[in-house]
Amino acid sequence: MRRLWTDVQGSQAVNYEQARDLFSLRCRSRNLSPLTLGWYKVVLGGFMRYLESTGGPTPRETTPNHFRAYLDQLRERGISSQTIDRTYGGLRCFFRYMAQERLIPQNPVTLVEKPKKSQVLIRPLDMDQVRLLLAQPKTKTYVGLRNWVMMLLMLDTGLRVSEVLGLLRGNIDWQASRLIVRGKGDKERAVPFGTGVKKALWDYAQRRGDIAGQDIFFLDQYGGKICARHIQITLRRYGVKAGIQGVRVSPHTLRHTFATQYILNGGDAFSLQQILGHSTLEMVKVYVRLANRDVALQHRKYSPIDQMGAVPGKSGRVLFR
Repeated sequence: MRRLWTDVQGSQAVNYEQARDLFSLRCRSRNLSPLTLGWYKVVLGGFMRYLESTGGPTPRETTPNHFRAYLDQLRERGISSQTIDRTYGGLRCFFRYMAQERLIPQNPVTLVEKPKKSQVLIRPLDMDQVRLLLAQPKTKTYVGLRNWVMMLLMLDTGLRVSEVLGLLRGNIDWQASRLIVRGKGDKERAVPFGTGVKKALWDYAQRRGDIAGQDIFFLDQYGGKICARHIQITLRRYGVKAGIQGVRVSPHTLRHTFATQYILNGGDAFSLQQILGHSTLEMVKVYVRLANRDVALQHRKYSPIDQMGAVPGKSGRVLFR
């Protein structure tokens, strides 16, 4: 690594593999999460494979048009605008690092227009669908009880699946009814939970028991960690069994459902931001708009005047002035 650094400072050209290794070292030194490191690996790997198919330009030879063509190829492949936006951000960070370290004369991504994201329509579960979903696990079994408690927890707190699976026994404050979770950016936050979830967590804790050397709260039937992909597949199967249609049943859908119901039930945007662990209010505003739409739908369904049927008045008509 020392020789590579000397070569770089001596203005000798580096290839993408060398630049990627240096960037990965920088990310690890900043103590970025394994998920973030994995995402950078995917983003850089995809871009490097694309460049190889176009003649393999070096970092110094890469132009803004290489990025534009790559982003356009992603669109043609049907990649979502959200993923393309995150890809753009990952590449921009990588090339900014190379420019700062003088591996390249300037950052070409600064000349590339930020991709426009399409408006995503979030489809949370309604409460009837929530009841159907919660009825699916066989709670007499350990796995069924665990899955049921995890679903309750996500629906009551909006935790990400990674935060649920990373929850430690010592980070459950039973007296204050709150959790200490580690979210994106390795940031800790306190998340409250309700009385019903407190009882469910306690019942699961008794069923789980003590396992020497294992502080992870939610475990598989062998006392080991659970894979996030396994939970995603399990929730999808529960959704199919429950006959839920028109809504993707996933851990993130449970998070959306919590946020929407929180606003509908009178919660404010600022406390929701803290609970969800968002750094800005932008995503929370989406939930507020969604809740407002649901309120309008509920009004059309339960409008007092519309429920009356025939409206008393002149000639049985309501006059608008």
